[in-house]
Amino acid sequence: MVLGEGDRDQAFINALCCDRQINDLAVGFVGGNSNFGQYLEGISALPKFSQCKSILLVSDNDESAQEAFDTIREQLQEIDFPLPSKPLEMAKKRDYPSLAVMMLPYPTPNPDSRGALETMLIPAMKDSHPTQAACLETMLACAGVSNWSKKSSQDKAFVRCLISSVWENDPMHGLAFCFAPQKNLIPVSHTCFDEVAQILKSFVAWSDSAEKSWSSWHDKNEKIET
Repeated sequence: MVLGEGDRDQAFINALCCDRQINDLAVGFVGGNSNFGQYLEGISALPKFSQCKSILLVSDNDESAQEAFDTIREQLQEIDFPLPSKPLEMAKKRDYPSLAVMMLPYPTPNPDSRGALETMLIPAMKDSHPTQAACLETMLACAGVSNWSKKSSQDKAFVRCLISSVWENDPMHGLAFCFAPQKNLIPVSHTCFDEVAQILKSFVAWSDSAEKSWSSWHDKNEKIET
């Protein structure tokens, strides 16, 4: 099971799985970074929860990757779920599914780890719509958006404006509906998503293994086709 913060995360992960032919994951969303614990506690009471082998939580870094991750850890601790000590570490506990957390954007841009799903989408969108993207960078700088204190807000504004500038049928088209390949708005086949796709494709195998960290599992296995 893969659980994102919102329907945009769910739509992106579903589209990426479809593009890369990843078929063994159930994808959902919880309604925000602060709702992971409540959601997991709720579904753990369902009879079919016993069939869940592993869970990947997907959350935005926002303005502090550590604070965002710590918020998830606090929730997991409150409901007595497996507790990873860092992102992309597999935590295991008897009678519970294995659990790991992936923070977005991934891989984290250096040296600035701030951002969200939208931060990760921008390279693919720029390559698909370079003319509009260049114009928007000038416009957003002129409007003062580039001076906003929140990195994630800057990137969300860019994505919102770029969608509006290229989708004539509905300039207010919601991000969750922008991943369909026929729309050519956000191509999930772009190489910037390869590393996320690797994790999703190998998540079950990693969770079944004795390797605690994703990097250790990846290093001990051959290259994974995405």
